Amino acid sequence: MSQILKNLYYGNISSCEKSFDRNSEYGKELRTVSETEEKLLSLLNEVEKELLQTFSDAHGNMSRIATADSFVDGFCLGMRIAIEVIEKQF
Repeated sequence: MSQILKNLYYGNISSCEKSFDRNSEYGKELRTVSETEEKLLSLLNEVEKELLQTFSDAHGNMSRIATADSFVDGFCLGMRIAIEVIEKQF
């Protein structure tokens, strides 16, 4: 366990950085988002592009907050499960 803690301390473990297969469901959806955004941007004037960028930035920030909250909730649940298992053994 100390190796995991050391790796976490030294930044060798990151739950945020994750690679993905471009042919996966996630990869396909990301491609659709990118292609749709390019098409949409080509139809907008500069003011509309700025508005879309503001929307996109806010949506991305909300997503990051929700993902971080989900990570914390999942980690805490995992710890509660581990504590319960350890308590049952004694």
